[in-house]
Amino acid sequence: MLGLVAAAPDRAVMLLFWVSLVVSATVLTGQFRPVVVLPACVLVVVATWRLMPGQPARSPAHGWGSLAALALTATWFVLNVPYVANYVLVTRDPGFLTLEGFWLTEHPTADLPMGSAEALAESVPGLRADTAAYYPLDGALHAQGAKLLPGLIALAGWARGDAGVLVGNLAIGAVALLAVYGLARRVVGPLWALLPLTTLGISIPMLAFSRAAYTEPLNVALVFGALTLSWSAFETRSWWRHLLSGALIGATALSRIDGAATVIGFVAGLGLVAGATLLPRHRRRARVAFLVAGAAALALVAVGYADLRLLSPGYLADLGDQFSLLAGALAATVVVAVAISFPRAWDPVRLLVLRHRRGLAVASVVAVALVAVVLTTRFLWLPGERTAVGTAYSDLVMGLQDREGMPIEPARSYDDWSVRWISWYFGWPMVVLSFSGLALLAHRAISRRDPRLIMVLAVIAAPSALYLWQVSISPDQVWAMRRLLPVTLPGFLVASTLVLEALWTARRWWSRSLAALLGLSVALFPLTTWTELVRVPEQGGRLAEIQGVCAGLPTDKVVYLRHGGPQYLATLRSVCGVEVVQRGGVPTAEDLAEIEREWGGDVSFVTFSAEGLPWPDDVVPAPYRSGEMTSWSYALSYIPYETEVSRSRVWIGTIGEDGTLIAEAPQRG
Repeated sequence: MLGLVAAAPDRAVMLLFWVSLVVSATVLTGQFRPVVVLPACVLVVVATWRLMPGQPARSPAHGWGSLAALALTATWFVLNVPYVANYVLVTRDPGFLTLEGFWLTEHPTADLPMGSAEALAESVPGLRADTAAYYPLDGALHAQGAKLLPGLIALAGWARGDAGVLVGNLAIGAVALLAVYGLARRVVGPLWALLPLTTLGISIPMLAFSRAAYTEPLNVALVFGALTLSWSAFETRSWWRHLLSGALIGATALSRIDGAATVIGFVAGLGLVAGATLLPRHRRRARVAFLVAGAAALALVAVGYADLRLLSPGYLADLGDQFSLLAGALAATVVVAVAISFPRAWDPVRLLVLRHRRGLAVASVVAVALVAVVLTTRFLWLPGERTAVGTAYSDLVMGLQDREGMPIEPARSYDDWSVRWISWYFGWPMVVLSFSGLALLAHRAISRRDPRLIMVLAVIAAPSALYLWQVSISPDQVWAMRRLLPVTLPGFLVASTLVLEALWTARRWWSRSLAALLGLSVALFPLTTWTELVRVPEQGGRLAEIQGVCAGLPTDKVVYLRHGGPQYLATLRSVCGVEVVQRGGVPTAEDLAEIEREWGGDVSFVTFSAEGLPWPDDVVPAPYRSGEMTSWSYALSYIPYETEVSRSRVWIGTIGEDGTLIAEAPQRG
């Protein structure tokens, strides 16, 4: 029984991976239907049931450690369910990702047909049928980004309806925690591995990004699942495990456009392993690993590109320059890795490296220390100024600077604060331990010529170096930590625990006391960052609001009268399934009469601002629905702690032939 329990963390990650492949394939081909997806998932899971990482040594510690990991993760999931976000507005990424999940629950394709709304918007001035984060093409709206995550949370929607869609990413977050444990127990043992799982799970970034439809927890699961498979593949000398490890790391491109960043580290690690091997038999195995794992990773990256090219071409075009740079970096990494792996002309260099590996190991420790010092002190001598002035990002930054009494610097990107951000959420002891752990990891990888450690180090280092130097995101908290969650934060926690495990195994009273003290500091510090926000659902109240609006719409042709209200066109289209156009400003009765006439009558309206509209007798009626909405505040110089509560009032009804608005009576209950 303990053997089955010990295998459960890895099993959960593999199940998520196989289901992800089915979801991506069916969404990409427009066949995302229960009758197709569910049988396909069953067939794939049954066919691949035995394709698992090799299990760690059978011991009571591994069984009990896995049982504890499963219990902690299940408890984490249950405790967070009441606080999942109601992100059904297109304000930031979880908005359109959640709405895509709602749409895919009822439709086999990801695109949203505009229907007659497109022609109406073209014929009547002042109307539009598209909205933020949605690109119009060939009569349909295409939400930005890859479609794997929306498809996965739509599966939960099939089981639990709207509530299932909102909870779906929390389940993925639970699998991500198990994936971190699965790798950590191979690096530091089954009991110490509970530390990174627990610390990551109670941290504000993991809580925030798992409760809403963010892609980062999914990438945590895929990256650390890939590292676990790679570790096992080198241990068992199994080519098919290398293949699967490459597929998992490549699958990160199915959920995020920057998934190739982790693949760069993975390919670099494979190249270093193959390039450093001297014995012919070992070199053949290393080359096979490089070829099959690298090919699988690149194949899944190509599928991710196809997803964007076919289902989100506007988004791909907007980020074409960044994507091209990332693709170029990946191609260059592949070329360099091939160049150092295969030619035998490098044998003298390989032999020299072998002879001086201890010196190189020491040099790697010095290099990690220098990188740590540079990144930590950079705010003193190289402040980040990469935000384009005049954009929405710089406006947000200036607004927060003004509110927090900071110097007004619209170009500030705060990249130089990246290490400081980690200390805010995890404490300086964890930061020091993490860089020490990376140095220890590098020393052991080189001195012992351990390919498993080389892969772990390379995959953690590549995206971490990129985003710790240039975060490439709006610097407000907790939003900016998105860049560090998929690899850096869990990787640093595993590295921190490696130092603690080394202190513990030294078997000195002082080293064990120090390990226990530092371990408690790492484990408990995230609790000191908790505020009332931990008990506040982001965008709380919005799901009930849109459900009420959908239930009250008199017709399936809707004009969203937006003058100061939220982005709601995609919400109405995705959740209610109605055709929608948006009218900005304050329309006159003549404007609305034209819309009623051009659209063939029976037109409904939705608005969040009733002032100035053509109501009968100029009397503003009571809103159809009103309520309080909760959200997390933004901050630059500290972790947010304030809840923002706003009053939302919405009117719905029909448009008369003369353009007057006839409001629905207030909703009861």
